[in-house]
Amino acid sequence: MFPPEEIPHKVVFLGESRIKMSSTFDRRSFLTHSAATIGGVAMAGSVVDGLLATVAGATTGISNAKPKLGGTLTVGLISDVPNYHVFNGSQGKMDASGFCVANALYDPLFVMAFNGTSWLPMLALSATPNANYTVWTIKLRHGVHFTNGDPFNSAIVVANYTAAAADPTVGLAIQPIIKSVTAIDEYTVAYNMVIPFSTYPTNLAEQQIAYMAHPSSMVAGYSGNPIGTGPFKVKSWQVGVESQFVKNTGYWRKDSAGRKLPYLSGVNFKTIPDNPTRNSALQSGSVDMVLQQDGSSIAALKKMKGIKYVTDIGAPRDPSVNCLIMNTTGTMNQYFCWAGEFATAGIPGTLPYILKGQAAPAAVQLADYEGTLGAVDPSSLTWNTKLKPVVSDVNIRTACAMAINRTTYFKDIDGGVGAVADGVYRHDSPYYKNPNYPAYNPSKAKSLVDAYKSANNVTSVGFVIDIVSGDSSAQKQFAFFQQQLAAVGITVTPRPSVQSTLINNVIYGEYDCATWNQFGGVDPSLNYVWFLSLSATASPTAGGLGMSAVPAGTFIAGAVNFAHLGDPVIESAMLAALAARPGSSAQKNNWAAINSQFSKDIPYLFLDITVTAWGARPNVQNWAVSTAADGRTRTLTFDGGSSRWDQTWVK
Repeated sequence: MFPPEEIPHKVVFLGESRIKMSSTFDRRSFLTHSAATIGGVAMAGSVVDGLLATVAGATTGISNAKPKLGGTLTVGLISDVPNYHVFNGSQGKMDASGFCVANALYDPLFVMAFNGTSWLPMLALSATPNANYTVWTIKLRHGVHFTNGDPFNSAIVVANYTAAAADPTVGLAIQPIIKSVTAIDEYTVAYNMVIPFSTYPTNLAEQQIAYMAHPSSMVAGYSGNPIGTGPFKVKSWQVGVESQFVKNTGYWRKDSAGRKLPYLSGVNFKTIPDNPTRNSALQSGSVDMVLQQDGSSIAALKKMKGIKYVTDIGAPRDPSVNCLIMNTTGTMNQYFCWAGEFATAGIPGTLPYILKGQAAPAAVQLADYEGTLGAVDPSSLTWNTKLKPVVSDVNIRTACAMAINRTTYFKDIDGGVGAVADGVYRHDSPYYKNPNYPAYNPSKAKSLVDAYKSANNVTSVGFVIDIVSGDSSAQKQFAFFQQQLAAVGITVTPRPSVQSTLINNVIYGEYDCATWNQFGGVDPSLNYVWFLSLSATASPTAGGLGMSAVPAGTFIAGAVNFAHLGDPVIESAMLAALAARPGSSAQKNNWAAINSQFSKDIPYLFLDITVTAWGARPNVQNWAVSTAADGRTRTLTFDGGSSRWDQTWVK
């Protein structure tokens, strides 16, 4: 038997309370600010004068005038949380809108500098690694209190990590990275890593786990309001409609002139899911600001008279990518199967045997590997284990990539806002090298489809694409994909569903293909868990899953690698990049190699980058700038759509 403390870093063990997945994982950009680059890393505080918040001349959204105190700001956001009682960094499921709300309630440990290359102090003061980047020692700020009066200290950080590790969704994303968080003294903690991780403090600025909540608000069955140290506190919250927040009069921060923050008396967030309706609310004055991530709506925003807007097209970070995610194995989530998630369906999983010190029967191992094989039935739109999957064939995925004219999609479907994507990095990223993503070539695509038909003795090829229901943009996108794929001999069927259902279908692997938006950020390491895969056949002591009965060399995707791509080339390159010195050629070359490998495996049909825009009415001031703890050093705003509110004011 392998005691849990002796299991190597590549095996993620989930206790019984952690195996069941939550049905509230309903945000595509879960966990991070949904985006990635600018390599190199600097310790907190090592910034240049250009990061100071004072900006000369007229800059949209930035004011050097003396702020007016008081007033309430109303913001139109894209989405809301399923359950505000558990809205925190350890249990929440945050998208761009969620991060905006979190910035009203909480403070993170670090924030990213305006240039995207340094982390700056907030609740944490500094981060120091050991020699091989397996332990990061974090010094914490003294004198900060929660809105209930309790102090912030190392016990709070440990409690937040403990809750995150135990969460059925957040835990799956951090357990491959963090082994434990331990208190060294009252204001010092150690993040003990599973693997060498040379840029980890970036995660403590960019991931939702950076937000520190009061431990009492994270207990099972909690029914009160979230409790943070941030500039505002909850007044009321009607999920899906509007949340209202009032000033935290005891907030610990001041601006560069010594004025207490925040300037506003309150901030309200209205949930307006429909993009044109959100723009109309801004135009009419029913909201003061709006967040937009839809190309056509951003184009419309630019034409509004009297409205100021800012996009993140030139931000020092790789944006998220719009794509179609493909089920590369044609199976339900094999990692969940291995962990025993599908035991009620007759597949007990290999892990329960390992935990008992027993050898898993070959039949169980093979069931983990093949027992969830299938596809979505285009007639019933349900998962059918009797159907042979189509998109598991790399030639079909390649044909799909060649069939879709990304340039036309970008211009005609997404409004020409942003840029065409050929991978997870934009072209000016230090990690970008031409990945040779398949070029638009419908004749070659058709020949690949015809070859598939001949080899498999079938007369038709088709699969189901999951799209968001009730969204006119989603319907327009599907019609485009349908036309492009039909031209090369592929028939696709839509499966419309609410976003939470679409996300859960992808999580469990009960999908063929889905419209998707993910990746990016200020550092590519933020994407590690999304691409993680494990050796199926290696023993647990060697970092594998202990499935010796499956074909040699098999890799199985990690729990949150939703495309199910198990590629040892990608896994090896990621581990090398994470262990490399920040800014080194080894770091850059290995992250670039991952992007190139995606062009061979085709787990994603890349379309274009995600552009985020904020629009504001003339009464809103200083809405496009934020600072670190000192009140004067500029931070990265907007960050994947996430905005901060402590230095915004209204006329």
